[in-house]
Formats: sequence, structure tokens, C-alpha cells
Amino acid sequence: MKSMEKAPILIVCAAGYVSGKEVMALELGEGLARNGETVSFVTSFWNNNDFSNRLKLAGLPAQVLHIGFISATLTAECLRMTVEQVWYLPALLWRYSRVLRHLEPRKVIHTNWHHLLLLLPFLRSDRDLYWLHEFVPNLPQYRRVFGWFARRLKCFVCVSQAVARSLRQLGIDEAKIRVIYNGITDSASKNSIPQSGATFRIGIVGQVGEWKGHDDLLDAFAVVHQKHESCELHVFGKSESAYRGALERKSIGLGVGKWVKWHDFVRDRQEIYSNLDLCIVPSRSQEPLGLSAIEAGFSGLPVIATRQGGLPEVIEHETNGLLVNAQQPAELADAMCRVINDPLLRQHLAGNARRCATERFGRERFLAEFLALLESQN
Repeated sequence: MKSMEKAPILIVCAAGYVSGKEVMALELGEGLARNGETVSFVTSFWNNNDFSNRLKLAGLPAQVLHIGFISATLTAECLRMTVEQVWYLPALLWRYSRVLRHLEPRKVIHTNWHHLLLLLPFLRSDRDLYWLHEFVPNLPQYRRVFGWFARRLKCFVCVSQAVARSLRQLGIDEAKIRVIYNGITDSASKNSIPQSGATFRIGIVGQVGEWKGHDDLLDAFAVVHQKHESCELHVFGKSESAYRGALERKSIGLGVGKWVKWHDFVRDRQEIYSNLDLCIVPSRSQEPLGLSAIEAGFSGLPVIATRQGGLPEVIEHETNGLLVNAQQPAELADAMCRVINDPLLRQHLAGNARRCATERFGRERFLAEFLALLESQN
């Protein structure tokens, strides 16, 4: 006879490495567990073990399956990974079916559309949700694939209105779309708001890649440093060695190499933000929401961000930060100089940063909305 306890919640987050999506999946899993839910994960055999180790530390059980992706991109690496996934597909389907039979989850939360496609035979409209952390291109093949998903899913849970708009452009029924802003643990105390010292510390936090706008920030920083020699630029995040090498050479060529500090990945986010005076999010791509902008806000940091994707839903221009156009280093430099030169503006933005973060992106609000959705009957 089965227990009268509620059936578990299964989160399919097959992470090769940890980025914003995986951080939020951990936040959700830990939060649900603290609210008395039984939570299990499915993650991927193809990974660097970071996500698996974090799940273990959090006490969240996980099944490791050969779940990756099938790509139409005709590069050698993508073709190799696709062939490998096809080879393991029968075993994946068999093992996933065993996971479902063993757990009998009342809800399954998916975080990647490639995995939805691989697990399509098992999707149920009364049980499965897709938690969408990225924009969906408005192309015919995506309209077809997401049309299949819409018929088999309870709903799409979007991390921002901007992401929701990308679904509407595909023709997804509004009744299938929900928006729940991400929410994170408030690890900063009200007394730990950073204070400016003799050196003005500018930071960028997150994965280091061309689409994140590091090139634009270096160009802008070179202009700013000519006017404010006491400035430093701190770069936090993992990167491919070739790209980081190119950035380092560029900083030297711009004459600011010794004022650019490289920190790689730092797990303690409060350690990062408590040692900065200004956070920059210069994304070139459509940012689904902007986790680093939210994290900076909790630490009372003003943010300068580009008007890309969901960033304007995090940063209200002239309230908790400034917004600039993407790939415009001169405009970014002007905004940075404005914050440096105007202590009253800096104080105004910093004062609102924490308030906006706690009101809009608190973990309890996030969990309450997710739990309500999981319990809803429609």
C-alpha cells in the first residue's frame, strides 16, 4: 500500500556545467525541500561534476542518465555529440521510464528543450512543465517543435516577460504561458552594503564569453580610466583560455592591462559584490533575466546594464541602475563616468538597489509562486 505522503517533484536539469539555470534549479530544489516537498533530480552523464557535487552537498538525490542533445549544427563536435546521444537513446528512454515508475512524481519540471524532445514520449499535460530560461528563435522549426511541446505540457514557466514574448511569437497559446521571476537567497545583510574606498572597483560577474559583452566593457573601461586613474576592472567567471587570452591582450593593447584583475570563478557571491562599487552587465545577446544584476542588487550595488532581453525588468533606469544600448562602448563609458562622478546619484541608485531586489526577486516570493503553480489544477 502506498504512503499517504505527497508524491515527489522531479527536476530534469541535465547540466554539463553550472550557469544561471543550474543555480536557479538548485535554489528551487532546496527551497521545495525546505517546504516539506520530496525532490529528486535527473542530470546528465556528460558533465564536469560541479552540478552533481552541489546536489550532493544540498542533500538532493539525483539519477545520472545519458541525456544530452541532438543538434542540426553541422560542426564536427556537434555531430559527434548528436551521434553519441542517438547511440544512447534506447538506454536513456528505458532508464527514464524506470525513474518515473519508481518515483511516480506528481510534477516534472524540465529545464532544457533538447531534453524535452528526447523525452517527448513521456510528457503528460497534467504533470510536465517546461521552465524556460532562454529565448526561443522565431523560426519555422521552432514553431513546429514548440507546438508539439505545447500539446503535451501543462505549461511553460518563463523567467521574464521578455522570454514569454518569444513564445507568443511562436503562436503558443497564452493560457499555456506563465511568468515567474527567479528569486535567490538574500545572503547580504543590510550592514554589509559596500563602501567606496580610494580605488573605485568596477566588476563584471558571470560566464566570460563574447556574447556577454566583455569586449565592449574593455573598450569603455579604457575611456573611463583615462579620466579616473584610480579605477579598477574586476572580471569574475570561467572562460575558454583562448578567449580570455584575447581579452588580456586587448586590455594590454588599450593600456589598461594592469588595472584589469582576473578572478575566474568565485563560489561566494557575497565575497564578490561586497568588494565592488559598481556592477556592469554589458550583454550583447538577449539576456533571459540577468542573475548577476539581481545578485548585485541584493548587495546594494548600482548596476549598468544593456537593454537586452529581460534586463530592463531587473534594472529600472535611473532608479536602481542605468540602462544603455548594447555594443555601444562610448555610451557605456559615459554611464560609468556619470556614476563615478556623481556621489548623490550613486547613493540614490545603491539605496534603491537592495529594495528593488528584495521586493521583486526574493526567494520566498519565488517559491510561493512556484508552489502555487505546482498545486494548481489548470
